[in-house]
Amino acid sequence: MSTTRIFRMTIASTWYDKDKKAAQEYELHFRVARKGDITRVRRQLAQRGLGYFQRRVYREAGRWIPKHRIKTKFEREQPALAPQRDIAIEARRMEYRGRDWKARPLLSRVIGYVKKRYKRRVR
Repeated sequence: MSTTRIFRMTIASTWYDKDKKAAQEYELHFRVARKGDITRVRRQLAQRGLGYFQRRVYREAGRWIPKHRIKTKFEREQPALAPQRDIAIEARRMEYRGRDWKARPLLSRVIGYVKKRYKRRVR
């Protein structure tokens, strides 16, 4: 019997915006409680999070970030009471200009751990 653990992952990317004359950074924090092998859950979480990160940054900033420019980091797992089906996401955007920086929280979201498969409609 495998134990349930809380997995925390951060995905972030930074670039320089010439129009604003400042460095931009988007940072998304993912949190889910799952059972199973740690490496397997981490791999699935990273795979699910990378695509979501790319789409979200493109939607909000109008910039497509290639996967090799995105950093994924994991925190140490902690025990949890029960497994979850959904991933909780907290997002923030930061702007750096010299030593000054501003952080703005973005809308939090909840997505499914597994992508939904669409069923074909029969008419």
